[in-house]
Amino acid sequence: MNFASPLPSLAIFVECLALGWVVVAVSPFFRLRLTEAGNGRFEGVDGLRGFLALGVFLSHVVAFYFYYTKGGWNGMLGVAWGETGQTGVSLFFMITGFLFWGRVLRSRGNLDAAALYRSRIRRIVPMYIVSVLMVLAVVGVMSGFSLHSSPMELIRELRGWFSFGFMDSGDINGLKDAHIINPVYWTLAFEWVFYLALPFLALFARGPASIFLFLIALAFCMRIPVTLNFLFGALAALAVERNILEQRLRPMWMTPVPLAALMAALSLDFSLSHSALLFVFFIFVVSGNSLFGLLESSPAKLLGTISYSIYLVHAIVLFVVLRLAENHFGIGTLDAIEYWSLAGLAAALTVLISAFTYKYVEFPMIQRSAAVSGRSAGRLERALAS
Repeated sequence: MNFASPLPSLAIFVECLALGWVVVAVSPFFRLRLTEAGNGRFEGVDGLRGFLALGVFLSHVVAFYFYYTKGGWNGMLGVAWGETGQTGVSLFFMITGFLFWGRVLRSRGNLDAAALYRSRIRRIVPMYIVSVLMVLAVVGVMSGFSLHSSPMELIRELRGWFSFGFMDSGDINGLKDAHIINPVYWTLAFEWVFYLALPFLALFARGPASIFLFLIALAFCMRIPVTLNFLFGALAALAVERNILEQRLRPMWMTPVPLAALMAALSLDFSLSHSALLFVFFIFVVSGNSLFGLLESSPAKLLGTISYSIYLVHAIVLFVVLRLAENHFGIGTLDAIEYWSLAGLAAALTVLISAFTYKYVEFPMIQRSAAVSGRSAGRLERALAS
């Protein structure tokens, strides 16, 4: 089998969906979570997240292969592989822009900034810290739990790892290229900048000022193309809130259109054309097109539910599996089937670990955030009634 064949990636998607089905079948906890999620307005978006996280995983499978065999990190195999990681990140940003600008529109510009930041901290920070501790555990094992840097140097190195991507996470405790153990944190910095800017942007959400805001945002985003996806997500939210498309994009026979747009985007880097093609795909999803029912299936929604954990732990798991293989027999000695079998093992472990961390790290904080929001809503209702 040719290493660049898309068949192994399809097999990993099927494997993860099958494992997701098993998790739902054996876990009352996750069955209840999916029942709750089934009452949501955008089930397709929930189901999409898991595929995006797996797309990022697949891009790192390729990157690790080139790292071990060619000495470089960003090798690509051509259009057959395309930019699955960048496409996944772009759509994650588009989902963020869509959901939170939709919240701004529904609040009529009166966004509760304090509640927003409390919910985001509870949702994002705990699993982020756990993932960094997982990285440090790997570094500890590889360095024999011995100190190879001075204490002050180690503290300086740790700053980057706990900075949410605002600082480079480089070498640590003398371990070179430590950043590849988990190279996803840079995206969290963009998410936080968006959240920090959102209350200010909400002031210009309606009326003629919104047109001015759009032009300013477009000019800014063109300088950093990946941020265009937040803007396109906001445009999708505007289209949904104004019911511009209604149910026109939902019919199953139209599904080849968003799929074609997605495939075209996979051959492009971060750019306006990349984001525009993904917007075509995304607007179908938020309009209720489930891609032949795939996005609304239980396994897809399970992967979507645990997608944040998948995103944060997949590279760590992949690094450990491949480093063990490199130490024992060398990645360069493997043929395509053997290498992709290791990737399949890492994918399965990632899903299982992510289900565990969602249940015991993410969900307790989500539940706490929901309880706080419920109390705040209750106080508001009592105030209005008095």
